[in-house]
Amino acid sequence: MAPAPAPADTPTTPAPAPAGSSTADRRRRLRLGTIALVAINAIVLGSFLLTRGEATGTQSPSADAVATMCLHLRDLQTPRVDAFTRVAAELAADADAIDAAGNPQTAAAVRRLRRAVIGYRDALQTQGGDDSAAAAAMAQALSDPDIPC
Repeated sequence: MAPAPAPADTPTTPAPAPAGSSTADRRRRLRLGTIALVAINAIVLGSFLLTRGEATGTQSPSADAVATMCLHLRDLQTPRVDAFTRVAAELAADADAIDAAGNPQTAAAVRRLRRAVIGYRDALQTQGGDDSAAAAAMAQALSDPDIPC
């Protein structure tokens, strides 16, 4: 086995600079860090301004009933008889809650939407009938300006 070269025998070449040690790289890192801090502060400030420190229980019951109704409308994305049956029942309860909260105009629009959902459900049950009229009625009910979803 050959003996290891002595330290004096090895050529001395300057060691390569570690990655990212140049002035331009340091400036870029500083700039990206500053942008990240500004973005984080903007998000925190924006979320504070949107909530304005209010308690969550300060919303009106009407807004909660409408929000619940809007969540129930997600089930309309699945054109199945059981989904439409469930949505029709939920819309009936939602219309009653919205009416009890003092918004009869929105409650009437929800009841019209419920009738359109039932009509489309019935058209789906026939499995061969033309459901274009029922689909048009439901589209018209969903585009009612009194339904805020």
